[in-house]
Amino acid sequence: MSLFNQFIKSSSSPKHIALFRFQGIGKTISYLFFLSFIMSIPAFWAAAAYVIAGTDATRKAIEELMPLLSIAQGQSQNEVILVAAGLFFYYVLISFTLFFKATVFGGLALIAVSLLKKRAEYRHLFRMAAYSLTLPALLTTLIQLTGLTFSFAYLIDWLLIAFILILSIRFLPGAPK
Repeated sequence: MSLFNQFIKSSSSPKHIALFRFQGIGKTISYLFFLSFIMSIPAFWAAAAYVIAGTDATRKAIEELMPLLSIAQGQSQNEVILVAAGLFFYYVLISFTLFFKATVFGGLALIAVSLLKKRAEYRHLFRMAAYSLTLPALLTTLIQLTGLTFSFAYLIDWLLIAFILILSIRFLPGAPK
């Protein structure tokens, strides 16, 4: 199944998230990198607008913050390199954050599995947690694209991930008696 199909199914179906636990770890890792790319789109968009627009206010801010950069004829010589490096590190940061969330929620899912008397190993729960990140990541990206901000965004994000993960844990087989 392609990454895009996994993205569509994991954004709408906890049952498919439970079925994705049998995917290989490489497929799950590549999915997390794909999700990181999707979440980076607002930053790429803003950077493109910054490079294209290049207003005087941004040039002055760069001169004040980083006086070592050379600015010739109103155009920074290092601007494109700085923006590209910044976007790369932003992508790496988002990737790290998603891997961290999948790891934490995989560990918390071990507790939920034992409380709900279901059968699963950490490797399955890590994969399920990774696919449970889809809908909250999509909502976060859409909110960033619109430019909205609201209080408790991270709390809502983590609660939504936990809710989706619990819904998908319900589709796991029961523990043996």
